Amino acid sequence: MESLPLSVNPLPTPSETDPAREGSSVITKRALIVGLGMAVFMPLWPTYTSFVVHSTRADHSHLSMAMLIPFVGLLVLNAFLEKRGLGFSPTELLTVCAIGLVASTMQGEWLTVWFLQMLTMPAYYASPENRFDELLLPHMPSWTTITDREAVRGFYEGLVPGAAFPWGEWFSVLVWWGLFIGAILTINLCLSVLLRKQWMEYEKLSFPVAIALLELTGVSGTTATLRTLVKNRLFQMGFLVTFAIIAWNVFTWFTVNIPMFPFLAGRYGRHVLAVAPGFPAIVTTFVLLTFCLGYFTKLEVLFSLWFFHVVQIVIVGIMNRFGLDLGENDPYSSSHPAIGWMTFGGMAVFVLWGFYIARSHFRDIFRKAFLRDESVDDSEELMSYRTSVFLLLVSASFVFLWLFRAGMGAGPILAWCFAMLVLFIGMSRIVVESGLVYLRVPLTAQGFTWHAFGPGGLGPAGASILTLTMSLIADGKTFACTQMAHVPRLSMAMAKRSRKAIAPTVLIGCFLGLAGVVAFTIYQGYYGVGSANFGRSTFKGIGALNGAGFSRLAVSRIQEGTELTDWTRVLFMGGGGLFIAVLYYLRYRFLNFPIHPIGFTICGMVEMQDNAFSLFLIWGVKSIIMKVGGLERYRHYAPWFLGMIMGYVAGVTMGVIADVFWFPGEGHEIHCDP
Repeated sequence: MESLPLSVNPLPTPSETDPAREGSSVITKRALIVGLGMAVFMPLWPTYTSFVVHSTRADHSHLSMAMLIPFVGLLVLNAFLEKRGLGFSPTELLTVCAIGLVASTMQGEWLTVWFLQMLTMPAYYASPENRFDELLLPHMPSWTTITDREAVRGFYEGLVPGAAFPWGEWFSVLVWWGLFIGAILTINLCLSVLLRKQWMEYEKLSFPVAIALLELTGVSGTTATLRTLVKNRLFQMGFLVTFAIIAWNVFTWFTVNIPMFPFLAGRYGRHVLAVAPGFPAIVTTFVLLTFCLGYFTKLEVLFSLWFFHVVQIVIVGIMNRFGLDLGENDPYSSSHPAIGWMTFGGMAVFVLWGFYIARSHFRDIFRKAFLRDESVDDSEELMSYRTSVFLLLVSASFVFLWLFRAGMGAGPILAWCFAMLVLFIGMSRIVVESGLVYLRVPLTAQGFTWHAFGPGGLGPAGASILTLTMSLIADGKTFACTQMAHVPRLSMAMAKRSRKAIAPTVLIGCFLGLAGVVAFTIYQGYYGVGSANFGRSTFKGIGALNGAGFSRLAVSRIQEGTELTDWTRVLFMGGGGLFIAVLYYLRYRFLNFPIHPIGFTICGMVEMQDNAFSLFLIWGVKSIIMKVGGLERYRHYAPWFLGMIMGYVAGVTMGVIADVFWFPGEGHEIHCDP
């Protein structure tokens, strides 16, 4: 039976392992065509199934089904092409993978929903009661939002027959926001390039998501192509068990009085155990991707993740029982505001400590970018350090000027940018190190800026523009930064001379994907059922987690008027940062200190309720395997977990197909947000 050559060390490039393949392992025209085609298709199909079919969403994780399903389909097709000598090379497959991994985040329920609803909801839902017309819309420049009532009414309710599409209202807004989004995507890409060597070569972070993708694509030097894996009995068993469970659950859709299997069944498989009054509940949901990718994660990281979740339950419970309250929570933040600010402070120190230990690497970058020091080698990177640094500076300057011109003050902009940097780097490193793909921020950059300056420090104009930036909230998962962090890692398994084409191709793929989804959504709004009738509640103005809810929250805070910095929350942030600093001291003072700081930074997220049980399970399973059989047994059982992932992808695909053909408009969710 084959065993996978998994390792925490960087996998070799094709040119290093097989020089003869260097010529054939390059990015070809067909790889670019397929990759850019996937960049349009990957974000578009889940937008259709979610808005029109009302089926499973594909945006829940940082390794989304929007990307996995088409990419696995390509791998299956490639297995047949290989038999005829027409198969894609590993470099070609990884090109498609890198493009699709990032472009898939442009989909409706990740970016586009938040983007389009923030452009239209303040005007559409404005009323004398909510005072949007008085306190928000006058401070939003015409190039930042759609203010024409007829234009937004057509988008939500459908265009009146014979009426012309309001090009004038949409064109300038989409252009300016497109430039803003492009600048942020470029910043993320540049940061990922600048941090690649530090994370991959110096710190040797695990990259569990990249490891799984690299094994499936058949990197040169391994035997783990899909054709080889399907012959592995452990892979077959993992696939069949997972697929059979989902197939049974899909079968129950066509019948009555036959229960679903209580695993892999969306919200039906969520089980809540009450602890005590005031204490958060314990959730025993089995989250397959968390469980399987956790197998490729270090044991100390797995332990830290579930351990700090238990600690968080105790802390929140005690605070609730004693009535300790910081006031209202911010949208898409941790389950309790005190925990949210403490963990954000912890994440800030987590990121700053990472910068400190990378100081030698940053000195090399400075020497290469500004002094043109030839002794610094950046030939392995997607872009030269000089290009990355100057693109980063230009893009960051554009973001600052865009926000300043829109109406935010310099202080709030710097606070927002600081929080975004902490979240971009922190979230990326957490996913890279833990493989935890169901992840949201502990505190949004908007929430940090609101309380750092208060309504009095922001002013009506700053508060209004800060509210508009909620269009980038991306369901609390940040803005494609975690996917960008994996692109340089994947590129290291490509032929060296092919890497320089990846960076511009990934950005082009993002714009093609975003353009396709925005065009589809706007078309469905004006000429289809109207966005108010989409399958999701996000355009209906119900609740707090949408553009209307964000706008109502902004108005309520603006009406407070004179409040400034919330020092209580800042104090909790400082306490969280101090705690992480102490943990780092203990790790460096005591060689075998067992607790990794990473778990504290995300312990308060609502998603950790659902992930903690699966993390505990895989920590226990992997601990037993490593203790009993060591590294050899660990490698031996890896195909089982890859098989489970493939069975899950196949099962979700079957469910989506069933919804499209038999349950249009009344779909089901198998792949459900934990």
